[in-house]
Amino acid sequence: MSEFSTYEYVVAQKIEGKWRLKKLGLLLLYVAFIVAWFIFGFVSHLFPLLALMPVTLWMLVFFTWRYIKVEYEYSMTSGDVMFSNIYGGRSRKTVIEFRLKDCSLIAPLSTHEHKARDYEPEIVYRAVSSEKAQDVYFALFEKDGKRCIVYFEATAKALKICRFYNAPATVMSEVRF
Repeated sequence: MSEFSTYEYVVAQKIEGKWRLKKLGLLLLYVAFIVAWFIFGFVSHLFPLLALMPVTLWMLVFFTWRYIKVEYEYSMTSGDVMFSNIYGGRSRKTVIEFRLKDCSLIAPLSTHEHKARDYEPEIVYRAVSSEKAQDVYFALFEKDGKRCIVYFEATAKALKICRFYNAPATVMSEVRF
């Protein structure tokens, strides 16, 4: 049982699709910020204020760029699962916590997609690096009376832990890691 005490796994969000648009949007925001500073400085004739532009731009980048570099972490501890988002390697936000025994199904998306769709979840959580990621699994459960689904990238050890704590609901398959 000691091998099932704690397990953590992290995947980084790939910059594609909507994430590419978000990155482009932030870059455009930074350019617009610089242009606005120059316009403000020249219109108001307060040229010394232009010296503050690099510092304020650095602050803007420091506080916003981390939201483009997202990593998804899931940790399993004694049958409890916690999914967190890690922004820029600095700040962590817990997204959802649940017990493995509360899951009605833990299965690969590639072969059981119809079951995920038929479940009609009210809340959807995603912890996958890409829409095209391999080894995507989903877990169906109820939290606070609402049907929830979480998509995650499974590893062999994570599946062993799922099977240990909820064997009837876990569908095993071959995974890369």
